[in-house]
Amino acid sequence: MVSIYVQNPKWFLRPRNTDWRYLRFMLPRIQEFEPECRFYASRSLRGAWRANARYARQVLNRKLGYAQRDSDGSYLDRGEFARSHCDAVFCHDDFPRNAEGVPVIWQNSLLDPAMQRARGHSQEDLAAQRALKGAGFEKARAVQVSTRAEQLRLAGWFPHIASKFVVVPFFLPDVKPISSTQQAEKIGRKGPLRCLFVGHEAKRKGLERVYAAMTGLSSSLQQHIQLTVVSSQSDGPIHAPSLPNLRITGALPYRAVQQLFQDSDVFLMPSFFESYGLAFPEAMAQGTIPVVPDWEVQREIVDNGRCGIVTSGDSTEISRILERLCDDASYRANLSVQARERFLQCFDPKIVARQFHSLFRQVLGR
Repeated sequence: MVSIYVQNPKWFLRPRNTDWRYLRFMLPRIQEFEPECRFYASRSLRGAWRANARYARQVLNRKLGYAQRDSDGSYLDRGEFARSHCDAVFCHDDFPRNAEGVPVIWQNSLLDPAMQRARGHSQEDLAAQRALKGAGFEKARAVQVSTRAEQLRLAGWFPHIASKFVVVPFFLPDVKPISSTQQAEKIGRKGPLRCLFVGHEAKRKGLERVYAAMTGLSSSLQQHIQLTVVSSQSDGPIHAPSLPNLRITGALPYRAVQQLFQDSDVFLMPSFFESYGLAFPEAMAQGTIPVVPDWEVQREIVDNGRCGIVTSGDSTEISRILERLCDDASYRANLSVQARERFLQCFDPKIVARQFHSLFRQVLGR
């Protein structure tokens, strides 16, 4: 039996925040697949107040243009950790500054430098990040990253602790892949190409690129494509063009979104900035072809284009992608099959839960 204390506030100012929800509601469910794992989710009121006050201060400083002080680190409630009788701490926040002597598994990384530079980060910014994160990497018992590409890059930057970087994909306990029979029916369906965009932050996730690609198609081709957009547009509204088969809705319940993945042929999310993108493997589980941005992590998710389509985000290029998907049924069918197979081999919750269990045992020497 391994017992893991999950350092994550009991409540958070942004209740829809993916990182917070992942640690609060998803990661502890590993024990449903691996009974030898036990999780203790932090209930510390002091810890919650500290984490939320720190987050609010960071937001305020950003709005006022003040320098950020992320180097302060997060705090571990050592009293609660001791009472939990857990073996190790799992943390995604900044490395806890008061974790001396405690084995910490740190879910963290340094984001794709090319993606960061495209967002305006300077070499000095990237160097500062490397120095800050490097201090945490040194202290961690293990560093969990989601892709092999990150592991190799970080091991190259920190060769003396290369063995600390361990690849385990994100755990998606509620994703149930489409059956092979259903997929065959989906592939053989006649009618328009059904495309889907999902993302709370529509601007960051590239909805404007999708709209521009759709409007760049001929009017006859537009008639053969259905586009469904699911977004609260939390980072600002986006004007919708006049398209013949466009449906726009706000945020939907999780199950409804999963059904849309199953009902769709193509998932379009050409993000400007994306640390991972849980929606990509969710779409792949349903045999839905993901169109992903050309960044390090997303390329690996789709196995460099074998299980999806990698795009620069240029609207003309996306138009060409849509045109080929409309015209080439065998190409579309192959990508659909490969996408589902990759989910079953790499992202299925049974497989990922087993990898987490192995990581925990490795850290504890068991």
